Amino acid sequence: MRSVRYACLGLLLSSAALAQTSADATVRVRLLSRQSLTEARVEPVSGSARVRVDGSDAGWLSVGETATVTRTGSGLRVRFGGADQTGRTVRVEGETLRFRSASTDRHYPGTLAFGASGSHLEIVNHAPMEPYVASVVQSEFGFDVLEGAKAQAVLARTYAARRAGAHATYDLDDHNGSQVYRGVGATSATSTRAAMETRGEVLTYHGELADAYYYSSSGGHTADNDAVWNGAPIPYLRAVPDPYDEVAPDFRWRTTASRQTVLSALQRQYGGDIQGVEVLRRSRSNRILTMRLIGGRTETITGAQFRRTVNSVAGARVVRSTRFDLSVEGGNYVFEGSGFGHGVGMSQYGALGQARAGRTYRDILAHYFVGTEVRSGSGASPLPSAARPSPSSPEVLADASSGAAIPRQPSALRTRYVPATARRWPTPRHIAHGSGVRERPAIDGRPSTPAASAVPSAASSPVTETEESVTPQRRAAW
Repeated sequence: MRSVRYACLGLLLSSAALAQTSADATVRVRLLSRQSLTEARVEPVSGSARVRVDGSDAGWLSVGETATVTRTGSGLRVRFGGADQTGRTVRVEGETLRFRSASTDRHYPGTLAFGASGSHLEIVNHAPMEPYVASVVQSEFGFDVLEGAKAQAVLARTYAARRAGAHATYDLDDHNGSQVYRGVGATSATSTRAAMETRGEVLTYHGELADAYYYSSSGGHTADNDAVWNGAPIPYLRAVPDPYDEVAPDFRWRTTASRQTVLSALQRQYGGDIQGVEVLRRSRSNRILTMRLIGGRTETITGAQFRRTVNSVAGARVVRSTRFDLSVEGGNYVFEGSGFGHGVGMSQYGALGQARAGRTYRDILAHYFVGTEVRSGSGASPLPSAARPSPSSPEVLADASSGAAIPRQPSALRTRYVPATARRWPTPRHIAHGSGVRERPAIDGRPSTPAASAVPSAASSPVTETEESVTPQRRAAW
């Protein structure tokens, strides 16, 4: 929900947060913060839009009329109707607004509020909850399978409600640091229906909003929250078997990276003359908990730290989860793993598999969040016509860790099952003497991953991937 960002962990349910599921619920989404915009244009798609400067009425926009908002040295300037006005804040209020910048052309529901953030614009969409959820479902999940989309809708709404009041001027971002949101044009018939048929529904545990974590693929078994992040165990975030995740292209994967590249990155991050690594402990879902740096000033690091370090230099899809075996082939590390993402909460591909097997969205959520309840709020406003299915739904998703646009995989790839012979977790390789791979005793009754201790080769081979696959976008889960 790419560094790990879990700001909603530990937040308590409040009346304000629960109100975010009501009929008049609004979510404040900061838009395009990674683009550092200094100018933007806004116009109503239908009807008219009110313009306010520093809280006072400044005029109205009709269809075909545009307001241009520019960041100036002293604040903001807004130009429309042949006149300029200046102030510290600008609001454009309408039903559906077209927003344009040098690189963006999108439609947003509700209000666009402009302020200053350093030398750039801060742009916040005050959006009705249900159109927001419909867009998130399409951007984050994207499959045309209703029950899976409804499970995603409940989680998206829950996450947004828990983030209410997170910042003074906004609740969430529109990128993968929170949940991906592209406005009312980035929806489908399925995502719109999923939002409407679950409107107002949130995931709760003992009357409080749950931590609505999700990610791409579990690799066959989800993870305990405390095995992945610091903190106390959360009763409903316990590791469970996930056979439905077999539909995922990343259910099993194999990648390589240059040893020299990996060890150099570890040296820069942790210091010392690092000659290799070895796995010390694994979780009950077979994810790496801790690793020892051989020759480094830092004795141990977590599996998540290792993953982030490797991916920072070798590419975001090299170590796709901490559920992997490690070996050495020539001058390369070989990673043979399972799943994509942190593994806590709902697997999006697992939800897809369960939905195709005839399970309902409530069944899906109960499987991944044990002991939780889907609770209905007081209802929500219906989606406006502008949020209804678009004939030109986006054909790309953002890569889960980098935010880079990647092609949506063909449906034939999304639906394939892994053959039974490939479903077993890969066992550690036993490399001949002199390979530089250290085999540790079994941990908790499971064979451990071999760990590389060889001196890196002088040659630096490029990172390669042996399987092309695309996974759904997940919320800030990396």
